[in-house]
Amino acid sequence: MKFSFIGGTYRGYELLKALLNAGHIPDSIVILKEDEHEVLKCSSQITELAQLHNIPFGCKKKLTDTDYKNYETASLDFIIVCGWRTLINPELNKSLKFGMVAAHDSLLPKYRGFAPINWAIINGEKECGVTLILINNGETDSGKIISQKAVVINDNEYGWDVYQNVIKATIEIYLEFFSNFENNKIVTSEQNELEATYTCKRTPDDGRIDWNKSSKIIYDLIRAIAHPYPGAFCEFDSKRFSIRKAELGKNNEKKFSGRIPGRVISINTDSIEVLCGQGTISILEWECKNTGEVSSPNKVVKSITAKLI
Repeated sequence: MKFSFIGGTYRGYELLKALLNAGHIPDSIVILKEDEHEVLKCSSQITELAQLHNIPFGCKKKLTDTDYKNYETASLDFIIVCGWRTLINPELNKSLKFGMVAAHDSLLPKYRGFAPINWAIINGEKECGVTLILINNGETDSGKIISQKAVVINDNEYGWDVYQNVIKATIEIYLEFFSNFENNKIVTSEQNELEATYTCKRTPDDGRIDWNKSSKIIYDLIRAIAHPYPGAFCEFDSKRFSIRKAELGKNNEKKFSGRIPGRVISINTDSIEVLCGQGTISILEWECKNTGEVSSPNKVVKSITAKLI
């Protein structure tokens, strides 16, 4: 098999490492250059893998005309795409014997688009998954399905926990693809357009907590985008705090006739408890974005007259 790799992020790094360990060596690698706000950057680690195996590589945010010209003359069977964020011209398929094989973090046709794992947790889903597709000339993530693996989302799991399980599923599904390709066992199927759903791109500012919402909705937001993602955040004493760890409060089931969403109702030895539009949230750990300090909120909030906004 002759192939190239286009991708990045921690998942792309772990996948490439697994492929190399299995003896699947790409002809070339294009590495995703991360955004500045990202905490976890893996482009340097992928670069080290490329250098270690003497594989030609480049680091960028989108493919260049030179990249396309190189692929046109490379006589590749396929290109693996994992952890890439900009559109790739589907005309590139004409230069490949099989096509561009991409991994999407959902059970397509559900959750086409950006940040599907985070959106799935925000929406209270019980599972997500990985789908291998052929990149086509239709809309994003609409290509023929090669294979899928479901990943369970447990109620207490954070985005990073689910992401680790998605990485494992990604490695498994790609190794199966290589085996099936070698044995000429690849079968593809069309997606059901009537079942398609879509997600939009998230920014760090989308993590602001609305304390008027229910504790379940707020808790799902917190665990979906907690560190190393930008985080669900609130403000107190003119400072911004990103919540790293939380749980439904001890008083979550109590009925409050007098309720001020965002009001701190108790300060405990390891947390503070905050009223929501329905229920309560206990915050165990947060990060002050102004200073970078990570602490328990009880080190900062000292009164039950305090209100988070």
